[in-house]
Amino acid sequence: MIQNSSMLSPNVSNNSEMITSHESVASRRSSVNKTMIEYLNAPSVGTPVSYDFAYRQTSTEALTARPSLLTFRAPSYIPVESWDYTAEFYDDEILAGEQLCDQFDELLAQPIDLSKRMTRRLQQSFVENFLRWTPIFDQRTCVNAVEHAAAENFSLLDPSTCLTFLLLALGAISEDRSESPDNQTPGLDYFARGCQILERLSLRTGSLTTLQCRVLQASYFKFAIRPMQAWNAVTQGARDCMHLLTSRILERMNRSEQEALHRAFWAVSTILHELEATMKMHPIGLRHFHELVPLPRFEEEDSGFYYFLAQISLRKFLTQSLEVVGYHSGRVIYAPVVTMELRKQVREWYDHLPPVVRFPLDSSPVFDSRKSFLRGQYNALFVVLGWPSVLNIMEHGEGGGPTLSPDTLAVTKEQAQVCIKSCCMYLSIADEQLMGRKMGTHFSLYAAYATLATLIITFNCPALAFVEETRQEHHIRYGYEVLRPWSHLPLVRRGLERIRIMMQHAGLADVDHTPGDPRPHIVNSGLDPNGNMETRSSTKIDGSDTLP
Repeated sequence: MIQNSSMLSPNVSNNSEMITSHESVASRRSSVNKTMIEYLNAPSVGTPVSYDFAYRQTSTEALTARPSLLTFRAPSYIPVESWDYTAEFYDDEILAGEQLCDQFDELLAQPIDLSKRMTRRLQQSFVENFLRWTPIFDQRTCVNAVEHAAAENFSLLDPSTCLTFLLLALGAISEDRSESPDNQTPGLDYFARGCQILERLSLRTGSLTTLQCRVLQASYFKFAIRPMQAWNAVTQGARDCMHLLTSRILERMNRSEQEALHRAFWAVSTILHELEATMKMHPIGLRHFHELVPLPRFEEEDSGFYYFLAQISLRKFLTQSLEVVGYHSGRVIYAPVVTMELRKQVREWYDHLPPVVRFPLDSSPVFDSRKSFLRGQYNALFVVLGWPSVLNIMEHGEGGGPTLSPDTLAVTKEQAQVCIKSCCMYLSIADEQLMGRKMGTHFSLYAAYATLATLIITFNCPALAFVEETRQEHHIRYGYEVLRPWSHLPLVRRGLERIRIMMQHAGLADVDHTPGDPRPHIVNSGLDPNGNMETRSSTKIDGSDTLP
């Protein structure tokens, strides 16, 4: 039996006063899915009534002491230089867009392989590497679109042909396992044709197929690690979603069309929230529709749908945790009690994951990119929730901040320890997402850098001496090696230059790994079933042994 009663974030709701469903919840085939939906109505501790994400604006983000590939404004009690590569990042992205436009012009004048053998292969790759991550439509829709386009010799400029070219492009780029730069991004010839048609369809706001094309376009840019272009594409999709949801078109949709809209909406939402967090972009308003749009439904116990639902909830949890604990309008706040409750909710989410998407809590290989991505985000949540406690302890170590009571200090130290251990855990598993191109690669680059920078910032910090990992440099060296294959990306290259400077200042001048250095092997999460630190020693990260 697949257990899933508490799989999703308790903040997500499928109750809608705007959208009327033609099918009742009780009629859904999966009782597991029904139980999952019922869980969504429970309120979450600390959830804001309204969203205030002003800290993500460029002007105020600099006030937040969280290291990222883009910025870090170090407070006085952290002996690290601040940095801000925002302008350089946008310069690079704008230039990349210009170059992409030039490539489009060249590719559109060249022949393209549309043989049955090639299109079948790329369809297979699309289903395996995209549709099982983000099931915005079923496999039959994929087949029908390609057959329709092929019947007209791929000459029509309609939404179905656009969808075909974009799914073929995604199939090409998602089967590529190269991490190095290439003269041409895989699938770009198909992508150029899809984008050309999509530009002609830009005024067809009411077309579900056009909306699905926006999702595929944004996803291709994510695979290509072109976040600004991905943002431009997905925000257009988000605007179309909001227009549809406030129109009377919904009343004229049948059940299958409504379901297609719901799937597209949640696909857009997950991509949009990821880019908001990594690019420090201000929200455009889509999250205000979360309470109005039902979650995707499915009639069969399919792992792709379970992953999709798990990803929706975890992304929403991560986004809201940034608002509740640690950051509010550019100010660092500390709420140990709220953090404890949120950690409990995260662990409950894990406990109710279906076996088909459940991942181990240690760093043992899972050989499933979807599970490994969920595991990475799960650990990233504990980093986010514990980071304010790390800052608090570092500030007190320098004689700053108000005096903490013994009980509060104990809780704060425990949460700081979980944060740093989770950083080590994340870096030990990050390479699963950073070997080749995957749906989770873009987010993993940012998260890996943030956790690596966090470990360097806290390395040998006297106030954090109670955390053993702050004295273990092999986590830092391994994290550097994980990111180095992506140094052809300008943003990562600049970030690694900053990392080398920080390592030198921390006494880690030799960044090249030597054969004698230990590597992470099996890393335990350090959390007991209640989401607290384990008191027993169950971790060996020196590669000499596994868990007892």
